Amino acid sequence: MMGERMRVHGIRPSLIVSSPATRAWSTAKIIAEAINYPREFLQKEKSLYLAPLGGILDVVMAQDTGFNNLMIVGHNPGLTDFVNFLVPGLTNNLPTASVVSVEIEQDDWSLYERPAAKLLVYDWPKKTAA
Repeated sequence: MMGERMRVHGIRPSLIVSSPATRAWSTAKIIAEAINYPREFLQKEKSLYLAPLGGILDVVMAQDTGFNNLMIVGHNPGLTDFVNFLVPGLTNNLPTASVVSVEIEQDDWSLYERPAAKLLVYDWPKKTAA
């Protein structure tokens, strides 16, 4: 369902990095199929398992600059903290299976300082059409 909605929103990451937890990895595979992302390019990252904000930032900043769109599949509360780092005040709790897409205008994945991020999409399974 959310994979299909991502496709409709035009979200097509060049890299998907997932926690190795069963549910997160399963979600990453389902999304990959829905958006025609090659399953063999999915990456598991052990440090995303229950990662706090700092751990997620470390994973993002470690990515090659050749990737221009990155998707993180992980866990709360770290993901809620991460989206609020990018878009302050977005949510008190990121619902399960949420999709947040932001645009950041910079040439690398350095997030030592909060970047200017433009919110493109915030969607979740129980969201009703506005």
